[in-house]
Amino acid sequence: MKDKKFRTLWENTKKKCCLKKFLELDKFAKYGSISVLAIAILTQSYNVVIAKNFVLSFISLLFNLFFLLIVLLKLDIVKMNILKPYINYSLKFLIFLFLLNSFIYLFIDNWVYQFVYAPINLLGAYFIFLLLKKDSIS
Repeated sequence: MKDKKFRTLWENTKKKCCLKKFLELDKFAKYGSISVLAIAILTQSYNVVIAKNFVLSFISLLFNLFFLLIVLLKLDIVKMNILKPYINYSLKFLIFLFLLNSFIYLFIDNWVYQFVYAPINLLGAYFIFLLLKKDSIS
């Protein structure tokens, strides 16, 4: 008899207490992926301005702008039918690049790359993964 009361109370509290009410992953996926790509774009823009490895920084800037466009297409902020079939493949490739960058940044001797850029890239991979898991985030 006590077990039944306990289970009844537990199920009611379980229904009322939900992490999704407090923490919506949709907003994290939207704004997190955009902010990580914006940080990458700003970093590469700074490298282009100070002429630090100009050619590679410029190419990286173009790739980051392309991936920002892909994320905006996935979120239906920008409408382009040309790139629609390639969105999921591009996002999977972006996850691979973020994971590869974060792994490589861990072995660089500069502490900024190890403690700032590596976690940012891991978060970026996570946010893009959340975008892939949702069919339409709106």
